[in-house]
Amino acid sequence: MFQVKGKRSLGEIRSVGGKGEKWSVIARVTGVVILLSAIILISSRWFFNSSSVHISRAAIVDGIGFTRPNPSFIEGVRGILEGAGLKVDVYEGESVTIDLLRRIGGYGLLILRLHSAVDAKYGFLYLFSAEEFNKTLCETKFSEEYSRGVIREGITFEGERYFALRADLLGYMSQDGLSGSIVILMGCNGTNSEHAIDKLLHDRGVKAVIAWDGYVDLNYTDEIILKLIENVYEKGSNFEEAVNKIMDEYGPDPIYKSKLRYLAGSG
Repeated sequence: MFQVKGKRSLGEIRSVGGKGEKWSVIARVTGVVILLSAIILISSRWFFNSSSVHISRAAIVDGIGFTRPNPSFIEGVRGILEGAGLKVDVYEGESVTIDLLRRIGGYGLLILRLHSAVDAKYGFLYLFSAEEFNKTLCETKFSEEYSRGVIREGITFEGERYFALRADLLGYMSQDGLSGSIVILMGCNGTNSEHAIDKLLHDRGVKAVIAWDGYVDLNYTDEIILKLIENVYEKGSNFEEAVNKIMDEYGPDPIYKSKLRYLAGSG
């Protein structure tokens, strides 16, 4: 990122003639060069902050597949998306690391089959990787991020311990970014962090977040998200219409009573 910090003053140059005129010309040329340099820097800043999201690209990130795989869900979603002309990348199992979550970007559709949880103290939403938590990595690879709460230890209902990334920082190290992406969070409590939703939709430029407003059973989220993809890419609904239609037809999670919600950005 390039920044232009403040204004550079050239001072006042008075010209009487002779050498004065020469220095006046030099000053004007210098001023033009500085102005052009500023324009280039500002343009470069815009370029590196612009979206490189491709609406024809989709990614399925299946961290839960490390312990509870569902090949029929993955292949079902991939088949529908590819049938609609999208290029689909699938990240499964041990490949779903913190580095992947930090660097992923450029996808028009991002489906995250991940555990997730909200920090009770600060209200931050965390997305679980499939990278098992251990203190050695905390003290070496992730020491700075861990100390700042960017990365935390996430514990599932089954007691599994994984490194988890603060959700608003999803893809923050990607050159392509998330601006213009639709992000589907399949885990628990995806809408229950005002901080995460505000950052993703407004600061990060995400087009829409689709997520559950409470705990959700894994089998149910697999079933509903597959239906959602079918409604959008085979039946022609938009995502908001599809979410409302599916909730009317299938209802909330039968165990936890949570609902799938569609939250749109301002763009």
